[in-house]
Amino acid sequence: KDKLVHKIDSVLININEHFSTYIENSEISTINNFKHSDEIILSNKFKFVLNEAIFYCELSKGSYDITIDYLVDLWGFGKNFKKTFPNQSNIKIALDKTGYDNLTIKGNTLIKNNPLVKLDLNSIAKGYAVDEIYLLLENLGYTDFLVEIGGELRSKGNNYHENWIVGIQNPNNFSIIEKIKLNNFSMATSGTYNNYFKHKEEYYSHIINPITGYPFKYETVSATVLANSCMKADALATLCMTMNVNDALSIINEDPSVEAYIISINKDGEIIEYKSN
Repeated sequence: KDKLVHKIDSVLININEHFSTYIENSEISTINNFKHSDEIILSNKFKFVLNEAIFYCELSKGSYDITIDYLVDLWGFGKNFKKTFPNQSNIKIALDKTGYDNLTIKGNTLIKNNPLVKLDLNSIAKGYAVDEIYLLLENLGYTDFLVEIGGELRSKGNNYHENWIVGIQNPNNFSIIEKIKLNNFSMATSGTYNNYFKHKEEYYSHIINPITGYPFKYETVSATVLANSCMKADALATLCMTMNVNDALSIINEDPSVEAYIISINKDGEIIEYKSN
């Protein structure tokens, strides 16, 4: 057991060394602190995740964007935990350093066309970490297991000859609103109901619009996505929070390997549930 724990820890430490913005010399921190338009050599791991992330940026037509680091910090949802309502001029400054279209990948190199752009891969890296632990356990010969990191899940086989049953939380309380059979699938949830602040009777969530610089104001409060990989589920769950329900479902319904369960709360406080086809 100790050997297995050590192997899992090694994988997680390695992933943090690539993707954690809280580690000064991680690969992502090195890229973010690079203030020139020269080419940056990427590790294979980082290139793989970054390419996937850019795919979802394009799929969403830019509503999902991995370069919103300055905006997230400005609103107090990043390293600066002081949630404040920023002024327009500071939002404009942050927007000038935002936009995934400032990134160019050529082979194993990244060029930041705007050297000030910073990456934030938190919406996809956790799912990637779940997939890596899943592959480790699979390669070690395990056939029945569930991997969970911060609410992102991937399962294989059965739970003591039973199904893997996972609950989706009701955003109005801590009850379970829906139960999902997760055998051999991945699941990720993104929501606004547990990370927001109030300013002048308005609620502002941590899901920031990279076009306006302000948090999105949709009625959607939670999006749960089932997919064959957790990285895919993780990115799509966040993507669903960046657009209205119908647009999100039309993207999900394009991919027969993906399912989504979206919860919104209307102006009367009523919960409305949406499911993909």
